Amino acid sequence: MRSLVTAVIAAIEAVAVALAGIAVVAVPAVLVWVITFGLAAEPASVAADVTGIWLLAHFVPLHFSLSAETALGLGLAPEAFSFTLSLVPLGFTLISVLLALRAGWRFAGRGGVGAMGVLGGAVGFGAVALAAAALAAPLIEGSAVQAALSAAAVYGAASCAAFLVRAGRDGHPWWESGVRIALRGLEYLGVRFGAALPSRAAEMFRLAAAAFALMLGIAALGFAVAVAVGYADVTALAQSLQLDPIGSLTLFLAQLALVPLAIVWSLAWMSGAGFEIGAGSSVTPFETLLGPLPALPMLGVLPDGWGERGALAPGVLVIAALALGVLFARRPGMRRASWPAAVSITVLAAVLSGLSVAGLSALARGSMGPDRLASNGPDPWLTGGLIALEVGGGLLIGVIAGRFDAAKFRAALPSVVPAAVASGGLLPGRAAAADPAPGAGVGAGVGAGADAGGDSDDVDFETAVDEALVLAADRDAARGRRAVEDATADMHEIDAMRTAGDETDAFDTAAFDAETFGTEPTRAEASDGQGFGTETFDTETFDTEGFDTEAFDTEAFVPAEPLRSGSDEPTVDDASDEGEAESRPDARRDSDELIDEATLVQAYSWDAEATPSDDAAEESKPERRSGWRWPGRGH
Repeated sequence: MRSLVTAVIAAIEAVAVALAGIAVVAVPAVLVWVITFGLAAEPASVAADVTGIWLLAHFVPLHFSLSAETALGLGLAPEAFSFTLSLVPLGFTLISVLLALRAGWRFAGRGGVGAMGVLGGAVGFGAVALAAAALAAPLIEGSAVQAALSAAAVYGAASCAAFLVRAGRDGHPWWESGVRIALRGLEYLGVRFGAALPSRAAEMFRLAAAAFALMLGIAALGFAVAVAVGYADVTALAQSLQLDPIGSLTLFLAQLALVPLAIVWSLAWMSGAGFEIGAGSSVTPFETLLGPLPALPMLGVLPDGWGERGALAPGVLVIAALALGVLFARRPGMRRASWPAAVSITVLAAVLSGLSVAGLSALARGSMGPDRLASNGPDPWLTGGLIALEVGGGLLIGVIAGRFDAAKFRAALPSVVPAAVASGGLLPGRAAAADPAPGAGVGAGVGAGADAGGDSDDVDFETAVDEALVLAADRDAARGRRAVEDATADMHEIDAMRTAGDETDAFDTAAFDAETFGTEPTRAEASDGQGFGTETFDTETFDTEGFDTEAFDTEAFVPAEPLRSGSDEPTVDDASDEGEAESRPDARRDSDELIDEATLVQAYSWDAEATPSDDAAEESKPERRSGWRWPGRGH
């Protein structure tokens, strides 16, 4: 029921659209009939002319027959003749097409039910066309049914196109189901890139539509420039007709309906193919050959040939396509696509835009008089082919330029060029003498690739760019590891210095009573510093932040001379410590900067007189704080 209601509503809307188009033609015609001719013509004749012109706008050719008297009155040879008028006033056609696009887009918002709206609209529009064909029966070629089908096809095709575009954009269930079926078929056939086909097809259609619209925009701008340049000729031709105000208004509306036709002809002219007005004529950027022309003021804008400078007109299309290619190359879909996919999308978009121009050129071609005026307009295939070549060339250059990353290219050169040259034997010793820096395997891979290819000049820059990025990441990781290793070494060296400060150089072990620390009497081994290693007294236990260093006079704890334990003879451990200190002078210099703080902590921590009992020491033990601490010897 809902589908039926949608179809009825769409049919009513289509009837309104058809009647609006007929009204646009009828209003000036009735004014001319009433004011200019004083109702002298028959109403049926006026109705046939009005409906005939409307049907002509929907690609229904008209047939006219003139008697000898009528021909003589029009300034022609006094003989009877007939001709077919098939040159379409695309301005009237555009009214129906735009309203049909709007209707189809709106019906697509209703989901699958909207398809009945498209069908109902075509039926309603065809019904009005059938009635119009009955009125214009003396003028139309063919039957009234054929005329109705032609008009219904125009409205239905435009409405269906808008419906399908929105269905694909919104992802209707029936659309997605059809896409899945198509992808399964491609998978069954063994096509590997089937999953990416919908997004690639969408990019292709976007690029083709943008190129087609850009070409039409440039053609419209060119036609406007031609009107501005040839305005004097247009005005002279209009004045030579000596029309009254109503006739001038009618002529203006008629030429306004022919403006879309003139834009298509302008596009053909800018492509280099040109167009003809009568058999044997030619209007191209390079030369203009014309015969007798109808007394239509719009034809006063026809330009002269530019000779060799005529190549500038196609060049404008190529440059515009190049700019469009650069813009589209920066889209995420085009940047993610591989080079073969990007080139394929560009080529197919150019072919599709060329086919669109060829179809539009076919619609803008027809007859507008007898004899030589039976052939007018551009050659569809020549125009479409040239547009495809010009647009395709510009788009390819633009896409390549847009995808080219100069930063990646510069990053790839340091690793690619030396490896390629070295693999070619030009630098035999430099590759072997180079330091094996982190990520050197990447450069070696590049060189190996050049050797495998057999030609060091053919370098895959995209692969080289990836390898250069890996090389940069390896270098950053290596720098990070070296920084961590240096920091760890500094920590161990400072820990060793502090441990050395705990040894007998800073304290006389004989001055401490063994009972104070609850250990066995100090033996000879205690003087070598092992008894006071960081394993026994964890430096983290004594938090330097927990002590107020300002409360102590640091000078009181700094001995004037280094103290020795027991005897003045150096022990074996002392000698080993001195050798280690000499082997690491940088660590000694760093420890000198921390000697004040180390001495302070040691003096406070090892004050024998202030050492409490075990229970008191446990109670007075400072609270361990969270955060980073100097690591102990075992860490």
